[in-house]
Amino acid sequence: MIAMFARLALNPRVRIGIRNPNGTYKSERHFFDFIVNGQSLLESVGTSLDLVSVLCSEYALDESIRSVNRLLLTEGADFPNNRRSLFICSECGDIECGAITAVVVREGAAIIWRDFGYENNYEENVEFGDRKAIGPFMFDVASYESLLLQAIDSLRAIKLSAPPAK
Repeated sequence: MIAMFARLALNPRVRIGIRNPNGTYKSERHFFDFIVNGQSLLESVGTSLDLVSVLCSEYALDESIRSVNRLLLTEGADFPNNRRSLFICSECGDIECGAITAVVVREGAAIIWRDFGYENNYEENVEFGDRKAIGPFMFDVASYESLLLQAIDSLRAIKLSAPPAK
């Protein structure tokens, strides 16, 4: 049996900002969604959680770089058991608010994402639910690395072209 690599791509998405009549709000966020074999991973793991990917232009570039390094396996995981965040809190980006995570491992010329779940950094349990049916996904290492490094370049360009904060 020949193992087939999944196709990984990134798609720009916007979480629409809303100001509610009671004064609360949801901030607008621009991020890259992970697209696996043509399907939005965010939609697969559950959009009801109001999360954005770790590749969000409104968050500090250094944090995005660390997130990519975790996905490239050049930096340690941000959760126990080799679990790495893919989607994080849309308001603040803090994993304490909860995150969609996966186990990310390298096997030869492949990077594998498996065991998708929802967790935070103060409880030990991982909520798998319907996410147990997602994946595993195996990606070609060279294409995977190139795509994630291009994402950082894109986020860096967005930061450089953004008007200064008031």
